[in-house]
Amino acid sequence: MRQRAHQLIKRSLVTAAVCAAAGAGLLLPDIVQRRPIDVLSLIFAAATFAAALFLFWRAWRAADALGLGMETIRTGVLNLVADREAILPPELGRGQPPEIEAMLGSLTLYQDAIDRERRGPDRRLVTVLGALAGGVVVMTEQGQVSLLNNAARELLGAERARVGTSLFAALSRETVAASLARVARDGQPREALFERLDGVKLQGRIVPLPGDEGAVIIFPPVELERHRPGVQFDLELHDVPPVAEAPSLDTPLDDLPVLVVDTETTGLDVTTDRVVSIGAVCAHGSRLFKSRMLDDLVDPGVPIPTASTRIHGITDEMVSGARSFPEVQADLERLSRHRVMVGHNVPFDLTILRHECERHGRPWEHPVFVDTLRLASLLNPSLDRHDLETLADLYRIEIAGRHTALGDALVTAELYFRLLPRLQQQGFRTLGDLLWFHCAEAADVIAGQRDAGWITTQPEYLRPE
Repeated sequence: MRQRAHQLIKRSLVTAAVCAAAGAGLLLPDIVQRRPIDVLSLIFAAATFAAALFLFWRAWRAADALGLGMETIRTGVLNLVADREAILPPELGRGQPPEIEAMLGSLTLYQDAIDRERRGPDRRLVTVLGALAGGVVVMTEQGQVSLLNNAARELLGAERARVGTSLFAALSRETVAASLARVARDGQPREALFERLDGVKLQGRIVPLPGDEGAVIIFPPVELERHRPGVQFDLELHDVPPVAEAPSLDTPLDDLPVLVVDTETTGLDVTTDRVVSIGAVCAHGSRLFKSRMLDDLVDPGVPIPTASTRIHGITDEMVSGARSFPEVQADLERLSRHRVMVGHNVPFDLTILRHECERHGRPWEHPVFVDTLRLASLLNPSLDRHDLETLADLYRIEIAGRHTALGDALVTAELYFRLLPRLQQQGFRTLGDLLWFHCAEAADVIAGQRDAGWITTQPEYLRPE
């Protein structure tokens, strides 16, 4: 069995002290009595001092490895606190202390046990729905897919139909909306005809969920070349957040209503460039509510430069016929009411939204905001870069839909959730604490944002002292 790091450190330090004392004991009498030092004594003393230095170095390395390992374990635990789906580091590399490997192993066993307990009923649901020959899709009232079995996925197209995405990426919005209107009017299940985006007509049955929370669509059994029973689901997509109340400086972070927002634009000049897409999702404390989100293209009224299209993939054809900024901004305003705006480098988004409001004659209310770029730069000062990709890799956040407004908003939300327990661990537990840390300490980031002409201050009524 490998020697434990704490035992290695103790033994190395004790042995080093004995070696150093032995060397000093050989030389000290001659030094005190001012006699010439014998060559053999000098050689032996040098050897003992060298041994002491080596043992001190070995203890230093063991302590360093132990500290780094503990920080890795702490990061894994905090990630689990922030996100129950977070993945623990699979391995820590060679040369890790046995204590760290044992802690990681125990934490992995604990996560597996909790996961088995939590997913026990879910696995039975997976087996039952996956065994059905017919397709089953559950959608939220906004059209998000919250449950999908393999038969439905293969019928609608695996590249389009996925949990968490819009059903309208696979089915015609008009046919789904017409079916929903019928069942809402009649209050009971109805046969319906749906149209796939490739023009294929699909016969199905639509069943409303209670409380207008969405619907279940059932397709009759279809013959599939390959059928593997299974089901994807995330029924929490139907959950709604608590009613948001205007936050104060005393609002606990665990009870803070936020709206995580991101925009895609025609460029980076906040005074002249236009918004082409807005993505936003509500959260309360450290819980995301995908039932309340915004994912809209915006007609900017001007051509989109090719350089910008290369980044976000939005073309003039895609925004042709899209809603205008005032229409989308009205939805964003309803979502953001009584919520703190969270974003990565969010002063840019807020500033360009303000200019768009001024351009279209819409009122602008300066929101309270939290910038995850500022927070990440303060909590990870040793990083050279603090972009979303780097931070997602550091905090083990899966990236999907990067450089789309909603995709970036979802990644930013997960980053915010990862940062919350680290902030709370350092004593920042209220909105006031967070704003003080956020607005007073990130001087370099704030200076760069101010030089770019972006919004950098909080509203007058809620500025930290």
